[in-house]
Amino acid sequence: MTESHLKLTPKETDILGLKRKLDLAKGIIEKGGRPSIVRAVCGISKTSALQLHKEIHGKGPNAGLLPYDCDWIAKSPLNCLHASIYFNIYQKLTGSCNANKGEIYLMSYTLYEQIVGETQKILNINRAWHIGQQLCLANLCGTTCKRCKATYVSIKEFPAPFDLCPLCDSWVDAIGRHKWKPFSQCQKSNSKESSSQYIFHTESS
Repeated sequence: MTESHLKLTPKETDILGLKRKLDLAKGIIEKGGRPSIVRAVCGISKTSALQLHKEIHGKGPNAGLLPYDCDWIAKSPLNCLHASIYFNIYQKLTGSCNANKGEIYLMSYTLYEQIVGETQKILNINRAWHIGQQLCLANLCGTTCKRCKATYVSIKEFPAPFDLCPLCDSWVDAIGRHKWKPFSQCQKSNSKESSSQYIFHTESS
């Protein structure tokens, strides 16, 4: 990418580590992050965030609301699985990485992309940011499955039928769609073991 001609406000020029903030902002925008999220994560102005987006993508950002529906995680096992992969990476880096919250957010999403692959990716970087916000607000939590010992994301105060493990409590129909098992069937299969191609953070790791 060519050298940026970004014009900063006087307030922004006084921020310690401005280059670090701009590198983070560029990384988020390159992965599809919306300017409003860049502003919240990096602490730069709306004008700067929009200008960076235009420099990187050659056009302005898409219009429309950011993802905000907390129950997206519970809508399908695949949603829950991919949110859980990101969640476990984020939690692991938060506890072991010497970086700020925004950098951990970008690193976590980058590792998520590497694990699942571009063609299998369901979680976009904007929804990943929303998951992080819901964790900070304590609306989401990690739940450890008693069968496979994987830690998956669940929504606090949701009824039990909606608090299911994406590995043990799902099935694939005839056309390849991943669906939740009926709650009664999940209760009966509590003793069954499950395996996955994905490596989750567990209590023992």
